[in-house]
Amino acid sequence: MPPSSIEMHRRLDWIRGLIDRESDGDGLDLSPQAAALFDELSRCFAAGAWLAALVFAQAALDAELHQGDIDGLVQNDARFGLDYLWLRNRRNHLLHADDPQPAVTCADLEQDAQRLEQEARRAIALMVKAATAR
Repeated sequence: MPPSSIEMHRRLDWIRGLIDRESDGDGLDLSPQAAALFDELSRCFAAGAWLAALVFAQAALDAELHQGDIDGLVQNDARFGLDYLWLRNRRNHLLHADDPQPAVTCADLEQDAQRLEQEARRAIALMVKAATAR
């Protein structure tokens, strides 16, 4: 069942609040591609498409790292920091069937929705943290 309009707005408000906190009210200043991917990420998150939001978080981060104006130390953390390695590895495991065990199943989508939502929130927070730490 899709989320209600109220729930979708609540999720978008969470993203806006996160951006406001991390940017001290300055918002995100992303490259055009990263901005488009972040917009799609926001739509997926609002709709409860947790895995898609996580994948788009890494994609938007990659675009910003390559096309944006992120400080070298921040880039280093976003490439090699433990949290960012988690994000990249989780994304890769979801997209590339390189393990005998599936990274996710349809049952996981229903039974582990709360955990998947938390992973999506973590991914979005990491992307916003890197993009605002100029």
